[in-house]
Amino acid sequence: MNDVSPELKAFLDYVAGKKPADPFVDELEEAVENARKNREWRHGYMTLLMRDQENWEIGEKYGENKMANLIMLLNEDGRLSDIVRVSQDEGYRQELYKEYHIS
Repeated sequence: MNDVSPELKAFLDYVAGKKPADPFVDELEEAVENARKNREWRHGYMTLLMRDQENWEIGEKYGENKMANLIMLLNEDGRLSDIVRVSQDEGYRQELYKEYHIS
């Protein structure tokens, strides 16, 4: 892996948790430390993190409801073997969402 510049190697080592002796990495680490100490930035970051978590939970619930709706419709149509298949085959599941007009 000698096909990258020493500066890029130092940066990648830094991202990997190593502390190489490099002026750019030293400057980067100082900027990161200043950002960590910035109270306003931390508050904004935590707000975004909480919103992301809420959105994740909303999306997860939406996906569960979408799948449950599909399973109910397949059951009503007597397509029991398709119920097992949609639990394992995402592509087929997407086809059936379209077939049943589930969005």
